[in-house]
Amino acid sequence: MKKFIAAFIDKLGFVLISKRKLRTYQTAKLEETYPILQDKTDFLRAKANKGLREKLIQEKKTKWLEIGCGGTFEENFVYVDLFPNTLVNKKGAYHRLDIVNATEEEFIKLGKFDLIRMQHVFEHFSPEDGLTVLNNCANLLNPNGYLLISTPDLKKYIGFYLTDQIRNNYDWALNRIKKESPNSFYFSVFTHSVKHERHEWCYDAEGLMYQLERTKKFKEIKEITLIDTLANIPFTHNRPNEDVCVLAQLA
Repeated sequence: MKKFIAAFIDKLGFVLISKRKLRTYQTAKLEETYPILQDKTDFLRAKANKGLREKLIQEKKTKWLEIGCGGTFEENFVYVDLFPNTLVNKKGAYHRLDIVNATEEEFIKLGKFDLIRMQHVFEHFSPEDGLTVLNNCANLLNPNGYLLISTPDLKKYIGFYLTDQIRNNYDWALNRIKKESPNSFYFSVFTHSVKHERHEWCYDAEGLMYQLERTKKFKEIKEITLIDTLANIPFTHNRPNEDVCVLAQLA
């Protein structure tokens, strides 16, 4: 009966795969068995994978800080951003804080964390302020705590530009430019973003790791790709088609 249902679903253009198979099968084997998964396997595996989130829970490291909330709130996280507390209305889970210029008293009040995460936030700091942010993060981490950073990936966007894919799925660029704008305008929106949320710098994995190394406060600095066992969508990669993700541990 299961085979009949699977065959019927396959004819409809769908495929049924267990999370266990996604996590354990090699990408090439899955794509050979299920051609419909061509170029999608790593994405699906990262969705099914328990990743860093489960590792931290198993280790009972569940005090997490998110810098830049963007209106999304998850279990175990405390959030900081520049929005007024009255606007966010998440008492106890949200603190208005300027992570670049916060005082020592404000940091002490915030406490220590097992994980600090920045998803598509770090590129909004200048490289100079970015170093300050990384040093402040180090001071907010518990011993052996983790810092997770994801930003738009410069290498991916260069690839999109050179292969004429820069317009695909990036309608948000139309907040600043007209649809008929040349590809260079779409790429420029990636580099500079929209006026009220400007990008101050562009990063790839090498650039993020370079900044972390400059602080001399982190170890085990590495890129987390979608095929990494620690990867999970959306915990590590909230925009997997465009971001780069780097993980570091407090030295």
